[in-house]
Amino acid sequence: MIRALTKYVIAIAILSMLLLNTVKATSWVDLKPEEVLERATVIVQGTYDFSKKLKGSNSIWLGYAFHVEQVYKGSASSTIIAGIDGYDTGWVDAIQREHGSFVLFLEQQDGVDFLTPVGGPNGMIHMQNNEVQHHDESEKEFFTQFLKNTNSYSPDKGLEKVRTANSWNYLVIGLICAFMIAVLYIVYRKRKNLA
Repeated sequence: MIRALTKYVIAIAILSMLLLNTVKATSWVDLKPEEVLERATVIVQGTYDFSKKLKGSNSIWLGYAFHVEQVYKGSASSTIIAGIDGYDTGWVDAIQREHGSFVLFLEQQDGVDFLTPVGGPNGMIHMQNNEVQHHDESEKEFFTQFLKNTNSYSPDKGLEKVRTANSWNYLVIGLICAFMIAVLYIVYRKRKNLA
Protein backbone atom coordinates (compact mmCIF):
# COMPACT_ATOMS: atom_id res chain seq x y z
CA MET A 1 0.00 0.00 0.00
CA ILE A 2 2.77 2.46 0.90
CA ARG A 3 4.69 1.45 -2.22
CA ALA A 4 1.69 2.12 -4.44
CA LEU A 5 1.04 5.45 -2.68
CA THR A 6 4.69 6.45 -3.09
CA LYS A 7 4.53 5.66 -6.82
CA TYR A 8 1.43 7.83 -7.21
CA VAL A 9 2.97 10.72 -5.26
CA ILE A 10 6.16 10.57 -7.38
CA ALA A 11 4.11 10.36 -10.60
CA ILE A 12 1.99 13.34 -9.57
CA ALA A 13 5.10 15.33 -8.58
CA ILE A 14 6.76 14.65 -11.93
CA LEU A 15 3.61 15.55 -13.86
CA SER A 16 3.21 18.72 -11.80
CA MET A 17 6.78 19.78 -12.57
CA LEU A 18 6.26 19.13 -16.26
CA LEU A 19 3.03 21.08 -16.33
CA LEU A 20 4.39 23.98 -14.30
CA ASN A 21 7.50 24.40 -16.46
CA THR A 22 6.47 26.78 -19.19
CA VAL A 23 8.52 27.74 -22.15
CA LYS A 24 8.19 31.34 -23.20
CA ALA A 25 8.56 32.37 -26.80
CA THR A 26 7.27 35.00 -29.13
CA SER A 27 5.50 34.01 -32.30
CA TRP A 28 5.71 36.27 -35.31
CA VAL A 29 3.50 36.39 -38.38
CA ASP A 30 5.53 35.54 -41.47
CA LEU A 31 5.73 38.71 -43.60
CA LYS A 32 6.38 38.93 -47.32
CA PRO A 33 9.83 40.40 -48.04
CA GLU A 34 8.21 43.24 -50.01
CA GLU A 35 6.29 44.30 -46.89
CA VAL A 36 9.45 44.11 -44.77
CA LEU A 37 11.25 46.34 -47.28
CA GLU A 38 8.33 48.78 -47.53
CA ARG A 39 7.98 49.20 -43.76
CA ALA A 40 11.71 49.66 -43.09
CA THR A 41 12.85 53.25 -42.60
CA VAL A 42 16.49 52.27 -41.96
CA ILE A 43 18.35 49.28 -43.39
CA VAL A 44 21.81 48.46 -42.03
CA GLN A 45 24.24 45.55 -41.95
CA GLY A 46 26.39 44.71 -38.95
CA THR A 47 26.44 42.89 -35.61
CA TYR A 48 24.85 43.23 -32.19
CA ASP A 49 27.03 43.81 -29.14
CA PHE A 50 25.57 41.60 -26.42
CA SER A 51 28.24 42.47 -23.86
CA LYS A 52 25.70 44.66 -22.05
CA LYS A 53 22.04 45.50 -22.44
CA LEU A 54 21.74 49.19 -23.06
CA LYS A 55 18.02 49.84 -23.06
CA GLY A 56 14.97 48.03 -21.86
CA SER A 57 11.44 48.59 -22.96
CA ASN A 58 7.97 47.89 -21.65
CA SER A 59 7.52 45.58 -24.61
CA ILE A 60 9.36 42.46 -25.74
CA TRP A 61 12.19 44.54 -27.21
CA LEU A 62 15.63 44.89 -25.70
CA GLY A 63 17.97 47.55 -27.06
CA TYR A 64 21.59 46.65 -27.74
CA ALA A 65 24.43 48.46 -29.46
CA PHE A 66 24.56 47.45 -33.10
CA HIS A 67 27.85 48.02 -34.94
CA VAL A 68 26.95 49.22 -38.44
CA GLU A 69 29.18 48.15 -41.34
CA GLN A 70 26.93 49.22 -44.24
CA VAL A 71 23.88 51.46 -44.62
CA TYR A 72 21.40 50.59 -47.38
CA LYS A 73 18.54 52.95 -46.53
CA GLY A 74 18.17 55.94 -44.25
CA SER A 75 21.06 57.19 -42.20
CA ALA A 76 22.98 55.66 -39.33
CA SER A 77 26.15 56.26 -37.39
CA SER A 78 28.76 53.55 -36.89
CA THR A 79 26.94 52.39 -33.72
CA ILE A 80 23.19 52.57 -33.18
CA ILE A 81 20.80 51.13 -30.62
CA ALA A 82 18.75 48.40 -32.32
CA GLY A 83 16.02 46.32 -30.78
CA ILE A 84 15.88 42.57 -30.62
CA ASP A 85 13.24 40.23 -29.21
CA GLY A 86 14.66 39.03 -25.90
CA TYR A 87 14.09 35.41 -26.95
CA ASP A 88 16.17 35.85 -30.12
CA THR A 89 19.45 36.87 -28.51
CA GLY A 90 20.68 33.27 -28.15
CA TRP A 91 20.52 32.21 -31.79
CA VAL A 92 21.70 35.62 -33.01
CA ASP A 93 24.72 35.49 -30.70
CA ALA A 94 25.52 31.95 -31.90
CA ILE A 95 25.49 33.10 -35.55
CA GLN A 96 27.69 36.09 -34.77
CA ARG A 97 30.19 33.85 -32.94
CA GLU A 98 30.53 31.98 -36.26
CA HIS A 99 31.43 35.32 -37.94
CA GLY A 100 27.93 35.90 -39.29
CA SER A 101 26.25 39.29 -39.44
CA PHE A 102 22.75 40.64 -39.98
CA VAL A 103 21.01 43.01 -42.33
CA LEU A 104 18.38 44.70 -40.18
CA PHE A 105 15.25 46.18 -41.74
CA LEU A 106 14.34 48.63 -38.99
CA GLU A 107 11.24 50.64 -38.15
CA GLN A 108 10.12 52.87 -35.30
CA GLN A 109 7.41 51.41 -33.08
CA ASP A 110 5.17 53.26 -30.66
CA GLY A 111 6.42 53.18 -27.09
CA VAL A 112 9.93 52.01 -28.02
CA ASP A 113 12.88 54.44 -27.84
CA PHE A 114 14.94 52.73 -30.52
CA LEU A 115 14.48 51.18 -33.95
CA THR A 116 13.31 47.56 -34.09
CA PRO A 117 13.41 44.89 -36.82
CA VAL A 118 10.25 44.81 -38.93
CA GLY A 119 8.18 41.86 -37.72
CA GLY A 120 10.91 40.58 -35.39
CA PRO A 121 12.98 37.95 -37.19
CA ASN A 122 11.31 38.91 -40.52
CA GLY A 123 13.48 42.03 -40.49
CA MET A 124 16.70 40.22 -39.52
CA ILE A 125 18.48 38.71 -42.51
CA HIS A 126 21.38 36.42 -41.64
CA MET A 127 24.54 36.99 -43.69
CA GLN A 128 27.40 34.50 -43.82
CA ASN A 129 30.44 35.10 -46.05
CA ASN A 130 28.54 37.98 -47.74
CA GLU A 131 25.70 35.66 -48.75
CA VAL A 132 22.08 35.75 -47.60
CA GLN A 133 21.13 32.73 -45.51
CA HIS A 134 17.41 32.03 -45.58
CA HIS A 135 15.21 28.93 -45.30
CA ASP A 136 12.88 30.09 -48.10
CA GLU A 137 14.59 30.10 -51.52
CA SER A 138 12.36 32.82 -53.08
CA GLU A 139 12.85 35.14 -50.08
CA LYS A 140 16.59 34.45 -50.17
CA GLU A 141 16.61 35.50 -53.84
CA PHE A 142 14.56 38.65 -53.07
CA PHE A 143 16.94 39.83 -50.34
CA THR A 144 20.02 38.87 -52.40
CA GLN A 145 18.77 40.97 -55.33
CA PHE A 146 17.87 43.86 -53.03
CA LEU A 147 21.37 43.95 -51.52
CA LYS A 148 23.02 43.52 -54.92
CA ASN A 149 21.03 46.32 -56.56
CA THR A 150 21.06 48.84 -53.70
CA ASN A 151 23.80 51.39 -53.24
CA SER A 152 25.24 51.21 -49.77
CA TYR A 153 27.81 53.19 -47.87
CA SER A 154 29.77 52.75 -44.70
CA PRO A 155 28.49 54.94 -41.87
CA ASP A 156 31.76 56.90 -41.74
CA LYS A 157 31.64 57.54 -45.50
CA GLY A 158 28.04 58.69 -45.14
CA LEU A 159 29.09 61.24 -42.53
CA GLU A 160 31.91 62.38 -44.83
CA LYS A 161 29.34 62.85 -47.62
CA VAL A 162 27.19 64.96 -45.31
CA ARG A 163 30.20 67.00 -44.18
CA THR A 164 31.33 67.47 -47.79
CA ALA A 165 27.82 68.51 -48.84
CA ASN A 166 27.67 70.96 -45.93
CA SER A 167 31.09 72.36 -46.87
CA TRP A 168 29.93 72.95 -50.44
CA ASN A 169 26.76 74.59 -49.18
CA TYR A 170 28.77 76.96 -46.99
CA LEU A 171 31.13 77.74 -49.88
CA VAL A 172 28.24 78.55 -52.24
CA ILE A 173 26.52 80.71 -49.61
CA GLY A 174 29.81 82.50 -48.94
CA LEU A 175 30.36 83.19 -52.65
CA ILE A 176 26.81 84.51 -53.04
CA CYS A 177 27.29 86.81 -50.04
CA ALA A 178 30.64 88.07 -51.42
CA PHE A 179 29.02 88.72 -54.80
CA MET A 180 26.13 90.62 -53.17
CA ILE A 181 28.54 92.73 -51.12
CA ALA A 182 30.57 93.53 -54.26
CA VAL A 183 27.41 94.54 -56.16
CA LEU A 184 26.22 96.72 -53.26
CA TYR A 185 29.66 98.36 -53.02
CA ILE A 186 29.70 99.14 -56.76
CA VAL A 187 26.17 100.61 -56.56
CA TYR A 188 27.17 102.65 -53.49
CA ARG A 189 30.30 104.01 -55.23
CA LYS A 190 28.34 104.95 -58.36
CA ARG A 191 25.69 106.79 -56.33
CA LYS A 192 28.36 108.60 -54.33
CA ASN A 193 30.17 109.68 -57.53
CA LEU A 194 26.89 110.97 -59.02
CA ALA A 195 26.12 113.07 -55.96
